[in-house]
Amino acid sequence: MRRKPSPRPRRPGLAGREGALLVAVFVSGAAFLAAVPAMIREFSSVLAGGTALVAAGVALALLRRRSRRLARSLARSSARRRGLERALHESAIRDPVTGLANRALLTARLADIGPGATVMLLDLDGFKEINDDLGHEAGDRLLVQVAGRLRAALPDADLLARPGDDEFAAVWRGAAPRDAAERALAALRPAYQVQGRSVYLTGSAGVVAAGAEATSAEVLRDADLALEAAKGGGKDRIVWFEAGLRTAADQQRELAVGLRRALRDGEFELHYQPVVRLADGRVTAVEALLRWRPPGGELIPPGVFIPVAEATGLIVPLGWWVLGRACVQAREWYERAGVSVTVNVAAHQLREPDFVERVRGALEAGGLPAAALVLEVTESTLVADAESTARLDVLRGDGVRVAIDDFGTGYSSLAYLVHLPVDVLKIDRTFIATSVDTTLMRAILQLAGGLSLQTVAEGVETAEQAATLRALGCEHAQGYLFSRPVPPDALEPLLSGRLELGAARAG
Repeated sequence: MRRKPSPRPRRPGLAGREGALLVAVFVSGAAFLAAVPAMIREFSSVLAGGTALVAAGVALALLRRRSRRLARSLARSSARRRGLERALHESAIRDPVTGLANRALLTARLADIGPGATVMLLDLDGFKEINDDLGHEAGDRLLVQVAGRLRAALPDADLLARPGDDEFAAVWRGAAPRDAAERALAALRPAYQVQGRSVYLTGSAGVVAAGAEATSAEVLRDADLALEAAKGGGKDRIVWFEAGLRTAADQQRELAVGLRRALRDGEFELHYQPVVRLADGRVTAVEALLRWRPPGGELIPPGVFIPVAEATGLIVPLGWWVLGRACVQAREWYERAGVSVTVNVAAHQLREPDFVERVRGALEAGGLPAAALVLEVTESTLVADAESTARLDVLRGDGVRVAIDDFGTGYSSLAYLVHLPVDVLKIDRTFIATSVDTTLMRAILQLAGGLSLQTVAEGVETAEQAATLRALGCEHAQGYLFSRPVPPDALEPLLSGRLELGAARAG
């Protein structure tokens, strides 16, 4: 029998190596697996660090781009701001209509000039009427044309300005050429074309040479005083400042203070001048005339204080006082002798919105019928103000009559009478100053008769004048031939009889 071969014995060395290898592999795998989280964390840390660096780079690039954009935006904003500042500065010192310097720049320049400098203020005559007629847009276009003419006429001026409204100014750092003001006024006279129409303007100018100690305000004040003197002297003329103008201005200020006190304390009174019917010498009306009697003093004539009252606006309350007082005093005369009362109405008073109501209130308070009141206005007031004309028309509907005062000294156009709300025509004394202008007077009377207007000749002082007027057909007259203005108590005897047409009466 064959013996089974014995199994080959294992080689323990090889098995040990394999086991060791397996153990090593296992241990290494375990170690690797154990190290994986750390590796992952380290990698994540590295990755995070790299990402942060990339993000930082991107952010820096974006920041740089945004900074450049912001810088460009700031540059544009700064340019716009500088432009806006320049525009604001220009608007603060320039007139927006003409582009000339405004009052602020004019005053600033005057503060820097020395003695011997010359300042001219120029005011446009008639601009307000054109502006009201054609509108403010047309008025602005006209001002632009005026500015252009002044630039051309006064190239030697150091500054041209428009301080406001229709007033212009020119400044020379030294003595101005003697013909500068004449050149300016001459440049204004030719026709202007506005809205397809030819319009005309003139100018009045006041000129002053700055003194050694004069402030800018004083220089402007003196130039303005000279300008007012030029306008008061007939317009379209030039007046150089002199010290007497300042003295007169101080007196006017004192008068204005006195007028306010007189209104408060009741220092005014009314005198009345008769209006006589030439046919028989009967008094048919009386004109109320304001007088001012300060305490302990003599009467101040209206020619002294009325211009001041008009300039200060006090003419309006004065006018209402006169109307109210006249309505009270005239009631008895109208009831007893049918004598009406004539009251002068200032243009400022007539423009008051409540004019109609105030007149009606005065009539009611005085108990005077509307037919007994005649409101006397100037023809220039009626022609220039349509609203005033409408207010008078309303009162005429109540029975109040309207008279044109000093006819012939305003627009001097007989054609206007056809359209104006007028009942009485008071012919100015200039037509009979020395002798009656029979040709012109006859024309006026014929037209008045055709329009059914009552006529009154003013300023009649001689019997010859009265006789000529009566022969021409003038119905009534007023003047020193019949009576001076007298207080109410002295008027009573004149109302009861006939006045002698050949002898003057003194009150």
